[in-house]
Amino acid sequence: MLLPTWLKPKYDDCLWLFRIICVDIFRTKPSKLLLNILLYTVILLTTLQSILFVQISTKEYLIKYLPLFCSSFFFLITIYSTPRMADAVIECLESSDVWPINAASTLIEQKIKREALYLDIFIILNTFLSLISGILHALPLDEDREIFYTLATIEDYLPQWKNLLCFIYRCGFVVLPVVIAAPFYMTIYVCSHMRFQVYMLFHLAEFLNQKLITEIKNEKKYNELVKKVLVLSVQKHSTIQRTSSKILKDFQPYVLLFSVSGTLLIISLIFFMISFEGSFEGRYSRIGTMVIAAVLVSIHVIVSGQMIEDITTKAFEDILKSLEWSRWNKENKKIYLIILANNIKPFKLQFSDSIALNYRLALGILKSIYSVMSLLWYIK
Repeated sequence: MLLPTWLKPKYDDCLWLFRIICVDIFRTKPSKLLLNILLYTVILLTTLQSILFVQISTKEYLIKYLPLFCSSFFFLITIYSTPRMADAVIECLESSDVWPINAASTLIEQKIKREALYLDIFIILNTFLSLISGILHALPLDEDREIFYTLATIEDYLPQWKNLLCFIYRCGFVVLPVVIAAPFYMTIYVCSHMRFQVYMLFHLAEFLNQKLITEIKNEKKYNELVKKVLVLSVQKHSTIQRTSSKILKDFQPYVLLFSVSGTLLIISLIFFMISFEGSFEGRYSRIGTMVIAAVLVSIHVIVSGQMIEDITTKAFEDILKSLEWSRWNKENKKIYLIILANNIKPFKLQFSDSIALNYRLALGILKSIYSVMSLLWYIK
């Protein structure tokens, strides 16, 4: 896919295919126009449905359409945030000193290429699965009007435009699954780049223990080389910290909104599965593709955050603590102490004091989902 010159990033990107699918495509003018149309359409439909809830306040009507109504807030936040997060990701990485993958050893380069290939395959397959889910939702099925309040509203209030408006509405199902996943793909993309930079950062530390360096007899020359590597390590570590802080700051306004709306989305989906009295026959393919795509994205987001934490913990224990520092002069030892102090805590993507992107967050979410399911099932 050829991109306009103004969209091409200024850094060497081994995840260029991943970036095009999850970031660049949402920075183009046609995509932004489409997202704005989709945003205003969802706002209009949500407002109309709010009015209908006031006018038709029966228990049956609320049970029937409340789940999708709650889900619409998650869709709104996703559609609004996607192009803004895409711009923030590129600006953040362009403003930082991103090392090319050949800046370290051949082994590190090959390792990064393998992981990049895996991520490219993942996003291609999951995007294809999301599109299949969208197409399946777009195909008409019996009792669709019992699930999608917009279809029922069109049929009840605009019967003469029913075919055209229902077709336009269903076309949105094809685009929506891809847009919903985009912010989470962007998180995986940023986490992966930060992980690759950490690989190369700690390769610098390993370099100090290599035989070629330790066998230098001239103490002055040896300490000058050690100092050069240590200073470069401090600078790179500082760059990674600044980059992460900037991206977290850019993402932070959306984290709370995603948390609240995502909770509503999960509760509404569980409520729908429990309260739906129609037949799921013919809908298993819809539900299956949607659930598989959502689970795969969620797992990759959590694992991407946890891998950074694990890598920095392992590097501190296995690499930094094992450096042969006895020959170093006082200046180098002081720099080494600074490096140890900076790395004593594992690096985390910390969105708040209580929210970090790791397995604990996943466990907390799973516990919450189980509690909600148990409560709703008990109420039923």
